[in-house]
Amino acid sequence: MARPRAKSPLPNPRRLAVRTLREIEQRQGFSNRILSEQLERFPDLDPRDRGLITTLVYGVLRHRGRLDAHLDAAADKPHKLKGELRTILRVAAYEVLELDRPLPIASAEASKAAKRIDPRGRLKGMIAKILAKVAKDKADLDARLRPGQRWSLPAWLVERWSAQLGAEGLEARARALTEVPSVDLRVDLSRSTRDAVREQLVADHPSVRFVELPEAAGDQPQCLRVRGGGDLFHGPLFEDGLIAIQSLGSQQAVRVLDPQPGERTLDACAGMGTKTIQIAEHMGRRGALVASDASAERLDELERSARARIELDADGIALQVVHADLAGPELPAELDAPPDEAGFDAVLLDAPCTGLGNLARHPELRWTSQASDVLERAGLQASLLERCAAWVRPGGRLVYAVCSLEPEEGPAIVDAFLATEAGAAFEQTKREAWTPEAQRSDGFWLARLDRVR
Repeated sequence: MARPRAKSPLPNPRRLAVRTLREIEQRQGFSNRILSEQLERFPDLDPRDRGLITTLVYGVLRHRGRLDAHLDAAADKPHKLKGELRTILRVAAYEVLELDRPLPIASAEASKAAKRIDPRGRLKGMIAKILAKVAKDKADLDARLRPGQRWSLPAWLVERWSAQLGAEGLEARARALTEVPSVDLRVDLSRSTRDAVREQLVADHPSVRFVELPEAAGDQPQCLRVRGGGDLFHGPLFEDGLIAIQSLGSQQAVRVLDPQPGERTLDACAGMGTKTIQIAEHMGRRGALVASDASAERLDELERSARARIELDADGIALQVVHADLAGPELPAELDAPPDEAGFDAVLLDAPCTGLGNLARHPELRWTSQASDVLERAGLQASLLERCAAWVRPGGRLVYAVCSLEPEEGPAIVDAFLATEAGAAFEQTKREAWTPEAQRSDGFWLARLDRVR
């Protein structure tokens, strides 16, 4: 009889954090996806180790500019700190600078993590020397760092935000973006209440802590902000669809669109369906809902995970999922019809964007984004807005939204459209920005356009 296969030995947490960071850098991929891939390889990993790995990966990405400045100042030959060695030192420096880990522990763990590239331990002395200098000089060096280095922003973004916000505004935003974000939950108010969900969360996740929203966020009955609590993807609240994980800023687009029961609504760039579900909740799951996206992969995920939550009352709502590039020359029959025959009462266009409002949750964007990305996205956004506006019935409305605070991706797109002949049929009834520094949310910008004729 064949022997059962031996389990793979569990990795050193810091070693796995280094491997994950290297993957993110080499693949230029999303940190959450690559981290999940790495953690899924070791299902028996202790929850505390999983938490440490997650903290180290996101912490290094958020503070990489500052970490590099400290390492370069401490090293005799900073140009030789390359590749995996630099990543190992970044992890250790993060533990010293941000987690207040005792220097001997951080140094010893860094040497362990370096065994793959340094089996004989020849780098041990150098690692210890550099980290000792980092610990000794941290306050003095921080005081001398430029804003981009201190708050780990690329130079082009520092220049851009300095011009937009001034020195104080830049620092306020940069500081906010280095904070570890809380988890925002969206409550399905069509089937429960905020208080009932809060009580059930405490019962299911005793270690959960609730965070008060800032006054600038206003009244947010659908949002609960939490920290801790373990894996919120488990338990009856999530499994029954009474909560979803969605940032506060992202929740505003559907709230402003305000889809009503019985209406025909289009989620034009639906992705994996987070806002599609939110639309269904606002509609009381009654009416017609079309979800479209250019990515078949994302729509497959919508079909797998979102459809069941949308169709809780299958007789009340008709959901149609359409694979289509709405900026392309050809459209599927479901959308290629005159507005008077197939128009929508409400259209949500959460347009593809640079994602520069998401630097706290997706800190890798600090190092993968470029200044040219802003204008490259703008062309696509303008095309999508023009096409989606054509599907709005007279008396209907459209919300244009982006998870970016860059003027070229938000106000400039809407202003240019309103100045066109097609845009003259619309009236802008709302325009707002959600910022990391004011609302403690992801950066998010939106405008609502009501069709008046």
